[in-house]
Amino acid sequence: MPEPTEQTRTTSIRRRRRIIGVSVGAAVLLVLLLGWLRLTLGPPPGYSTNVSIALRYVADDGRTYSCTYDYSTPDDIPMPASVARQMNEKDWSGTGQLMYEWTRAHPTDSARRELAADDPRADPVATWSAAMDTFIVFPPLPVLRSEARDGSNCEEGLR
Repeated sequence: MPEPTEQTRTTSIRRRRRIIGVSVGAAVLLVLLLGWLRLTLGPPPGYSTNVSIALRYVADDGRTYSCTYDYSTPDDIPMPASVARQMNEKDWSGTGQLMYEWTRAHPTDSARRELAADDPRADPVATWSAAMDTFIVFPPLPVLRSEARDGSNCEEGLR
């Protein structure tokens, strides 16, 4: 194969510079377009807390653990008032203890597969999450987000 000439090297360098320039320009335009869309359409919807559930249990070691979970829906897809009322008025007082006892019998790993009670792969966070899904059941909603309040320590009692 013949050696590239000075002219082909110069052409190749110019082509690379053009490609880089066009790529940078396209990236800048994309960022500007996304910024414009955000200003035009407004920020993503906020969330409003509709339901708060406080749980507590006494672990095998005699320590008390407690947590409060806030359940929220997007402001533009609110939770029906009847659902919020039903969940907020429910007596959750013994649920934390039931959940704790359930987790002792149904440990799960991070992939949410149930394990033997003494399996070292058990993940307290996944196990508590599986208990939450079992004991705290909402009617189907398009979007529902739950978040533990600061100071909640229910998962710690499973370690």
